[in-house]
Amino acid sequence: MVEIYPEFYNDVFGPIMQSGSSSHMAAPARAGMLCNRLLDEEVAEILVELDAEGSFAGTFGTMNEDLGMLNGAMGYSLTYEDFFAIKEELRGKGISYKFDFCSMKESPHINSMKYILTGKSGKKATLVANSTGGGMIETVWVNDYAYCGKGDSYVLFVFDPAEEMDGAALSGAVNAVQPSYEEGCGKRQHGRGVMYWFRLEQAPSAALLTALEGKEYGVMDPILPVPTTTRRKPQLFTTMTEWRRIAAQEGKSLADVAIDYEMAASGWTEEEVVAYMRDTVLPAMRRCSHAFFEEDVEPMTNPFTHLYYKKWQAHMPEMKLNLGIISKSIMYASSVMADAPGVFNVPGPMGAGGGFIHAILSTVQEDLGLGEDDVLRGLFVAAGVGAICYTRSAPTGEVTGCTGECGCCTAMAAAGVAEMLHAPAEQVENAASVALQAAVGWPCDNIPGSCYQPCMSRILYVSTMSLAAAEWAMSGQFNLLPFHEVLDVADRMGRNLDPDCLCTGRGGHCEAPSAQKVSAEFRAWHAAQQ
Repeated sequence: MVEIYPEFYNDVFGPIMQSGSSSHMAAPARAGMLCNRLLDEEVAEILVELDAEGSFAGTFGTMNEDLGMLNGAMGYSLTYEDFFAIKEELRGKGISYKFDFCSMKESPHINSMKYILTGKSGKKATLVANSTGGGMIETVWVNDYAYCGKGDSYVLFVFDPAEEMDGAALSGAVNAVQPSYEEGCGKRQHGRGVMYWFRLEQAPSAALLTALEGKEYGVMDPILPVPTTTRRKPQLFTTMTEWRRIAAQEGKSLADVAIDYEMAASGWTEEEVVAYMRDTVLPAMRRCSHAFFEEDVEPMTNPFTHLYYKKWQAHMPEMKLNLGIISKSIMYASSVMADAPGVFNVPGPMGAGGGFIHAILSTVQEDLGLGEDDVLRGLFVAAGVGAICYTRSAPTGEVTGCTGECGCCTAMAAAGVAEMLHAPAEQVENAASVALQAAVGWPCDNIPGSCYQPCMSRILYVSTMSLAAAEWAMSGQFNLLPFHEVLDVADRMGRNLDPDCLCTGRGGHCEAPSAQKVSAEFRAWHAAQQ
């Protein structure tokens, strides 16, 4: 069995996408894509069932949840050029869609969803999945059969509703034509039936599909940029302390060891790992944080939009406080929150987290006259910190609050800045540790209709305190707690938060009278747009 663990381009800096939430927009879109591929014909009807007590119900429309679900159900990518016009497209094509908030019995997860797609022929495909953070998903049921996967491989499903097949014989027949690297079976949720599944490194060959003639089968393609293969090696490190030890033993920088980590996880060469960060991730991050200052790009607006970056940019020439690099990082980071078609977000781990991290690293780059290679080193170290976060915790607002989102971004950025400035490895870890310590216990209580308040206050923290934490660590200050111990504390405290404070639009600041008023206004406005 191939070892599964977080890696950089699936879990940390991914997916590259139109603006929105990674857990509330990107993950639902990915689940919809999988269901679309299972259907394997033109869509006629889209039904998405959501838990009336879950996270999606509380924030619906705030984070482009509905747009992600519809685009995914149509099989469109997260960078589809008409992503934001999907409802008009569906109406023009006569494709019906509905979101049904009900009691979700198929999964107890706060971010669960069920797709029921009907094709032009009347064929149906169903998929139940959970959004697990950062745009990642886990499937629960496929066509009413139990199956756990995350869209990281080609999967062949063979359905046996009458339980008449010999599973061993089927396995032998499949592997004789095209070997699988993992296989299993799942029982039907209702009534008799079993589904056999085979994970493959390549798409099922014509010969394999021919061998299955007369049987009911389905295929899912990978939706993640780094498919799991048998080339994957064991996880290189799970703590920064271990990471530092490897670097010292091998005489390498933390950035170099981070590249080794991704090579082991992806099976890619060093050149491929570096090229993807340099040519795909970095340009998207840079455009996310700089497009509104360097290009003629107009953000999308609605009655609830607040363009923080424009006011900040207008204020800077008359700035009473000379905050210098901090003011610039705030301006870049606040622009990341504006939405514009084609200006893509890069999660890390929250929806625009990669943009926030790049805003900070690029400010340091510009202020000190550093090069692109310095930013790349910072991003690889930030990615390594993010991989540790995903290994030891669940860095998503629905599980560990905003500590898992803004807090982890702060630690990633602080470590990245310290690496850019060639700090010793111990100081890089101290920067991450100190940055996260101050963010422990934050709820995720984004107010619908408020344009990301109180998230904005925490993004101000990310923009300023990551720089302060890096400076503090590089001054040689004493730090007691290694990063993984802080992360473990943050995880425990986050999981003990009031459930209403975990990205539901109900608890924390959402309970304030002004918040309740704007939330009601936003929901009424959004309902009128359906």
